[in-house]
Amino acid sequence: IITVLCTQFIKNRGSFLMVKAIILGFIQAVTEFLPVSSSGHLRIAEYFLQFNTENILSFEIALHFGTFLATCLVFRKDIINAIVGFFSGLKDIKYSSKNSEGFRVGLMVIIASIPVAIVGLFLEEYLSNIDIKRVGLNLIITGSILLLTKKADRGINKDALTTTYYNALLIGFAQAIAVFPGISRSGMTISAALFLGLNRDFAGRFSFLISLPAIFGALLLSLKDLTDFNFTYVIVGLLTSFIFGVIALKFLMSFLKKGKLYYFSFYCIIVGLAVYIYFINA
Repeated sequence: IITVLCTQFIKNRGSFLMVKAIILGFIQAVTEFLPVSSSGHLRIAEYFLQFNTENILSFEIALHFGTFLATCLVFRKDIINAIVGFFSGLKDIKYSSKNSEGFRVGLMVIIASIPVAIVGLFLEEYLSNIDIKRVGLNLIITGSILLLTKKADRGINKDALTTTYYNALLIGFAQAIAVFPGISRSGMTISAALFLGLNRDFAGRFSFLISLPAIFGALLLSLKDLTDFNFTYVIVGLLTSFIFGVIALKFLMSFLKKGKLYYFSFYCIIVGLAVYIYFINA
């Protein structure tokens, strides 16, 4: 909605790339954490805003790095506990695997990161050229899955000590599916976690913890294609995505605890239909 409303404003007043950078930074921040697909929204927003910098890749890297930093800030305690717990637990793996929350979370993050690493490497070129009509269809798929979470709370209530490593792997496969623009990463992973019986709080925290290796790995792969870039737009995009990312992330965690994740399904389905219908006739 923000994209469509601002497009005409920007066109009528020249090429205000700074305004466009702020808008895209805001979109990245909000959609990265809310279960509506940041990659899909960025593809759509860049099309309507006609955002062309010297190197669009450098700008997108900055946006993702901003939300990466936001995740690190909000979940800093979980990250430290997982890292410290994992390495200290290597002294007695058998005991730690059963009794150390930090070790288990650290190991589950590693396990869950394997599928997306494999899929991302093989599909990297294909994903960058995916048709926007497909983005619309993927948003509809995301919305349909989110709608099913309304019945996902089965009272199993697994936490870090009772979630199995097999559960973590399945959630990792859900994250791998979300490499396609329009399929929400947080939507897929949180939904999968809820379907597997994880409690809402741990489902949300684990979802964003496993996003960190995936995002960091994708950033490293993107750096090989990075050439020149506009420093001003990159910094503006990074700061915008970071600030609004922190706000959006805290909002989602609060919303998730109330069991209202399925509310986002209606948005995804409506936007997905609108995008598909628009671009099928374009």
